[in-house]
Amino acid sequence: MLQRVNTTLDRVLDGVQVGSLWLARAGGVLILLTVAMVTLEVLSRRFMGRSAVHATEITGYIMAISASWSFAFTLMRKAHIRIDALYLNLPVSVRGVLDLVALLAMALFCVLVVGAAFEVTKDSYLAGATANTPLGTPIWLPQALWLLGLAWFSLAVGLLSLRVLLGLLCRDVEGVQRLAGSPTLDEQISEENKEAHS
Repeated sequence: MLQRVNTTLDRVLDGVQVGSLWLARAGGVLILLTVAMVTLEVLSRRFMGRSAVHATEITGYIMAISASWSFAFTLMRKAHIRIDALYLNLPVSVRGVLDLVALLAMALFCVLVVGAAFEVTKDSYLAGATANTPLGTPIWLPQALWLLGLAWFSLAVGLLSLRVLLGLLCRDVEGVQRLAGSPTLDEQISEENKEAHS
């Protein structure tokens, strides 16, 4: 029974990984747009004596949005910073429990952050709040896009936490390590070689 649920969760997590990749790519495109806007602003100030775009305001929104859109991809690729000097010397079963504790702590953090971000976005929308800038951007628009990334990240954390928990209950410690464990240096090198040849 649990094995069937794990198989289904693996398929769902594959979909989450694809969605996370596309969100991260979209965030990258937004950052490239920021570069173009800042360049245009510098050139317009140099040659026209005034700003042709409002890059300062827009780039601030873009940085927050693109960061939140990349969180889930970073999680799925196990690219978050870890201090694992002791971790890698522990038995695999203990590492699996520590991975679950870390994911549950992250899930709790997500609940708090997404709840607060939702309230802020809702309040901005209901109040009709706009930026105190020449653009007068309705604040809820960038906040909603920021919230989207945080909500997607929370979904990824929740599903991964559930999969790791069920993996531990099935005593699939190798599967748990593959999904959530901190890779050894040899595993990182092997993964990089695989990606380089594909």
